[in-house]
Amino acid sequence: MTNRQYIKIGTQCNTRFGTAKVTGIELCKNGEKYGIAMDKVFIEDKDRCTFDFDNGHWQYGTQVTV
Repeated sequence: MTNRQYIKIGTQCNTRFGTAKVTGIELCKNGEKYGIAMDKVFIEDKDRCTFDFDNGHWQYGTQVTV
């Protein structure tokens, strides 16, 4: 269990494309890909976000683990 409260730019996450660092975060409405750009979000809000990664891929928050 982690004490991490936020996911922010630079956080390393596990994705279906391997481990990568977050380069962009967007807080979105349900199921949408685009939303409001954020520097960090609470862990409990990650499923409402999309994340861009340094490996050139993006993922919905439901597909990402910290």
